Amino acid sequence: MTNQRIQSDVRRLPLVIVIALMASCNGCREQKTTQEEPVVTIDDMVRNNKRIHEEEMRSIEGYVQQKKWPVLKTATGLNYWIYEAGSGEMARLKDIVSVAYHIELMDGTACYDASKEAPKRFTVGHDNVESGLHEVVQLMRKGDKAKVVLPSHLAFGLTGDSNKIPQNATVIYDLQIVDIQ
Repeated sequence: MTNQRIQSDVRRLPLVIVIALMASCNGCREQKTTQEEPVVTIDDMVRNNKRIHEEEMRSIEGYVQQKKWPVLKTATGLNYWIYEAGSGEMARLKDIVSVAYHIELMDGTACYDASKEAPKRFTVGHDNVESGLHEVVQLMRKGDKAKVVLPSHLAFGLTGDSNKIPQNATVIYDLQIVDIQ
Protein backbone atom coordinates (compact mmCIF):
# COMPACT_ATOMS: atom_id res chain seq x y z
CA MET A 1 0.00 0.00 0.00
CA THR A 2 1.15 3.43 -0.73
CA ASN A 3 1.57 6.13 1.80
CA GLN A 4 -1.08 8.20 0.09
CA ARG A 5 -3.65 5.40 0.25
CA ILE A 6 -3.03 4.83 3.98
CA GLN A 7 -3.57 8.53 4.68
CA SER A 8 -6.82 8.45 2.71
CA ASP A 9 -8.07 5.42 4.69
CA VAL A 10 -7.13 7.08 8.02
CA ARG A 11 -9.09 10.20 7.09
CA ARG A 12 -12.17 8.12 6.32
CA LEU A 13 -11.96 6.15 9.61
CA PRO A 14 -13.96 8.67 11.75
CA LEU A 15 -16.72 8.68 9.14
CA VAL A 16 -16.85 4.88 9.13
CA ILE A 17 -17.03 4.82 12.95
CA VAL A 18 -19.89 7.36 13.02
CA ILE A 19 -21.85 5.39 10.40
CA ALA A 20 -21.29 2.14 12.28
CA LEU A 21 -22.47 3.70 15.57
CA MET A 22 -25.55 5.16 13.96
CA ALA A 23 -26.43 1.84 12.38
CA SER A 24 -25.97 -0.08 15.62
CA CYS A 25 -28.03 2.39 17.66
CA ASN A 26 -30.93 2.37 15.23
CA GLY A 27 -32.77 -0.09 17.52
CA CYS A 28 -31.71 1.79 20.65
CA ARG A 29 -34.15 4.62 20.24
CA GLU A 30 -36.51 5.16 23.13
CA GLN A 31 -39.71 3.27 22.54
CA LYS A 32 -42.89 5.00 23.56
CA THR A 33 -45.25 2.97 25.69
CA THR A 34 -48.98 3.11 25.39
CA GLN A 35 -49.33 3.70 29.13
CA GLU A 36 -47.52 6.58 30.72
CA GLU A 37 -45.88 6.14 34.11
CA PRO A 38 -47.70 8.10 36.80
CA VAL A 39 -45.77 11.11 38.03
CA VAL A 40 -45.40 11.06 41.81
CA THR A 41 -44.56 14.39 43.35
CA ILE A 42 -43.11 15.14 46.76
CA ASP A 43 -46.51 16.55 47.74
CA ASP A 44 -48.09 13.18 46.79
CA MET A 45 -45.58 11.33 48.96
CA VAL A 46 -46.15 13.69 51.90
CA ARG A 47 -49.94 13.27 51.61
CA ASN A 48 -49.57 9.48 51.44
CA ASN A 49 -47.26 9.35 54.47
CA LYS A 50 -49.61 11.61 56.40
CA ARG A 51 -52.53 9.31 55.55
CA ILE A 52 -50.56 6.24 56.68
CA HIS A 53 -49.56 8.00 59.93
CA GLU A 54 -53.17 9.02 60.66
CA GLU A 55 -54.36 5.43 60.03
CA GLU A 56 -51.70 4.13 62.43
CA MET A 57 -52.73 6.66 65.13
CA ARG A 58 -56.40 5.58 64.78
CA SER A 59 -55.35 1.94 65.01
CA ILE A 60 -53.33 2.64 68.16
CA GLU A 61 -56.25 4.53 69.70
CA GLY A 62 -58.56 1.58 69.01
CA TYR A 63 -56.03 -0.87 70.46
CA VAL A 64 -55.65 1.16 73.67
CA GLN A 65 -59.43 1.51 74.03
CA GLN A 66 -59.91 -2.21 73.51
CA LYS A 67 -57.32 -2.98 76.22
CA LYS A 68 -58.89 -0.30 78.47
CA TRP A 69 -55.47 1.09 79.33
CA PRO A 70 -55.52 4.57 80.91
CA VAL A 71 -52.62 5.78 78.80
CA LEU A 72 -50.97 9.15 78.65
CA LYS A 73 -50.07 10.35 75.17
CA THR A 74 -47.03 12.46 74.34
CA ALA A 75 -46.78 15.00 71.53
CA THR A 76 -44.80 12.47 69.44
CA GLY A 77 -47.63 9.91 69.53
CA LEU A 78 -46.12 7.65 72.19
CA ASN A 79 -48.75 6.11 74.50
CA TYR A 80 -47.75 4.84 77.93
CA TRP A 81 -49.36 3.65 81.14
CA ILE A 82 -47.36 3.15 84.32
CA TYR A 83 -49.31 0.30 85.86
CA GLU A 84 -46.92 -0.34 88.76
CA ALA A 85 -45.07 2.55 90.35
CA GLY A 86 -41.48 2.24 91.48
CA SER A 87 -39.84 4.32 94.16
CA GLY A 88 -36.50 5.19 92.63
CA GLU A 89 -35.20 8.27 90.89
CA MET A 90 -36.33 9.41 87.44
CA ALA A 91 -34.21 8.46 84.43
CA ARG A 92 -32.50 11.45 82.79
CA LEU A 93 -30.57 12.17 79.64
CA LYS A 94 -27.12 10.49 79.72
CA ASP A 95 -28.12 8.04 82.48
CA ILE A 96 -27.39 4.39 81.85
CA VAL A 97 -30.62 2.47 82.27
CA SER A 98 -31.19 -1.26 82.48
CA VAL A 99 -34.61 -2.33 81.29
CA ALA A 100 -36.50 -5.61 81.27
CA TYR A 101 -39.10 -5.86 78.53
CA HIS A 102 -41.38 -7.97 76.43
CA ILE A 103 -42.08 -6.69 72.91
CA GLU A 104 -45.03 -7.74 70.81
CA LEU A 105 -46.93 -6.54 67.79
CA MET A 106 -50.49 -5.25 68.00
CA ASP A 107 -51.81 -8.63 66.84
CA GLY A 108 -50.18 -10.27 69.90
CA THR A 109 -47.19 -11.77 68.10
CA ALA A 110 -44.33 -11.98 70.62
CA CYS A 111 -41.06 -10.60 69.25
CA TYR A 112 -38.38 -10.09 71.90
CA ASP A 113 -37.76 -10.42 75.63
CA ALA A 114 -35.13 -9.10 78.01
CA SER A 115 -35.59 -10.34 81.56
CA LYS A 116 -34.64 -8.79 84.89
CA GLU A 117 -31.77 -11.28 85.02
CA ALA A 118 -30.44 -10.17 81.62
CA PRO A 119 -31.75 -6.63 81.08
CA LYS A 120 -30.92 -4.44 78.11
CA ARG A 121 -28.63 -1.51 79.00
CA PHE A 122 -28.39 1.73 77.10
CA THR A 123 -27.43 5.36 77.61
CA VAL A 124 -30.49 7.59 77.48
CA GLY A 125 -30.37 9.90 74.49
CA HIS A 126 -27.20 8.41 73.04
CA ASP A 127 -27.30 4.70 72.22
CA ASN A 128 -28.82 3.16 69.13
CA VAL A 129 -32.19 1.98 70.42
CA GLU A 130 -35.69 2.93 69.37
CA SER A 131 -36.24 6.67 69.82
CA GLY A 132 -39.47 5.91 71.69
CA LEU A 133 -37.47 4.09 74.37
CA HIS A 134 -35.29 7.14 74.92
CA GLU A 135 -38.45 9.19 75.32
CA VAL A 136 -40.43 6.90 77.61
CA VAL A 137 -37.66 6.01 80.08
CA GLN A 138 -37.30 9.73 80.85
CA LEU A 139 -40.94 9.63 81.99
CA MET A 140 -40.31 6.72 84.36
CA ARG A 141 -38.68 6.00 87.71
CA LYS A 142 -36.50 3.09 88.73
CA GLY A 143 -38.83 0.17 89.41
CA ASP A 144 -41.73 1.50 87.30
CA LYS A 145 -43.54 -0.98 85.09
CA ALA A 146 -45.32 0.39 82.06
CA LYS A 147 -47.25 -0.61 78.98
CA VAL A 148 -45.85 1.40 76.09
CA VAL A 149 -47.25 1.69 72.57
CA LEU A 150 -44.62 2.91 70.11
CA PRO A 151 -45.86 4.05 66.71
CA SER A 152 -43.63 2.85 63.89
CA HIS A 153 -41.80 6.19 63.58
CA LEU A 154 -40.66 5.84 67.22
CA ALA A 155 -39.91 2.13 66.92
CA PHE A 156 -38.34 0.34 63.96
CA GLY A 157 -39.61 2.67 61.22
CA LEU A 158 -40.10 2.04 57.53
CA THR A 159 -37.86 -1.01 57.34
CA GLY A 160 -38.58 -2.91 60.54
CA ASP A 161 -35.65 -4.76 62.05
CA SER A 162 -35.13 -7.29 59.22
CA ASN A 163 -35.92 -10.07 61.69
CA LYS A 164 -39.09 -10.17 63.78
CA ILE A 165 -40.46 -6.63 63.44
CA PRO A 166 -42.06 -5.94 60.05
CA GLN A 167 -41.86 -2.60 58.27
CA ASN A 168 -44.10 0.21 59.57
CA ALA A 169 -45.02 -1.84 62.66
CA THR A 170 -46.46 -0.43 65.86
CA VAL A 171 -44.83 -2.23 68.79
CA ILE A 172 -46.06 -2.80 72.32
CA TYR A 173 -43.58 -2.89 75.20
CA ASP A 174 -44.22 -4.24 78.66
CA LEU A 175 -41.30 -2.33 80.15
CA GLN A 176 -39.65 -2.11 83.57
CA ILE A 177 -36.72 0.07 84.58
CA VAL A 178 -34.54 -2.31 86.58
CA ASP A 179 -31.67 0.09 87.30
CA ILE A 180 -30.48 3.64 86.63
CA GLN A 181 -26.83 4.68 86.89
